[in-house]
Amino acid sequence: DIKKGELKRLSYSNSQRALFLDRDNTINFCSEGSYIIENCQVKLYKKRIEKISQLAKNFEQTILITNQPQISMGKVSWQKVIEINGEIITRCQDSGLDISSFYLCPHHPHSGFIEEIKELKTFCFCRKPFPGLFLEASYQRNIDLSNSLMIGDSWRDEEASKILGMKFINIKSLD
Repeated sequence: DIKKGELKRLSYSNSQRALFLDRDNTINFCSEGSYIIENCQVKLYKKRIEKISQLAKNFEQTILITNQPQISMGKVSWQKVIEINGEIITRCQDSGLDISSFYLCPHHPHSGFIEEIKELKTFCFCRKPFPGLFLEASYQRNIDLSNSLMIGDSWRDEEASKILGMKFINIKSLD
């Protein structure tokens, strides 16, 4: 890697291009109005992952950006969502898509859930369509957002991309 220049190319001193991916209903199936709360619920879209892995070759990093409000609703713990993301990342890697990291928002603005976590029931800057998670990733990984791409399935994903001046692809156009 040193001789090939990979370390220099991927150094923090050089800005990186990232492929940002939404999780649910982009690379993983999730029924409308429900949440993934167990590893056994992970059902990847294999054909989408194959297509995304080809696109990913044009970027230095592939990063999962996901809203996971079921944490604030008290339906699942932070740790369990981290385990589920690990399961998704491992299975994507087995299918040829290397995801280098993930960023998640646990917040949800609406109250009234039986076991909700009140501290997480808030409007925040990290919940898509707001750009907080993208900005955090950009800062931590020296990502050039103007040369990055977001692939998602919702208006939230598209709006966050637009706010940041990133290109956006709706996953359904890859089907």
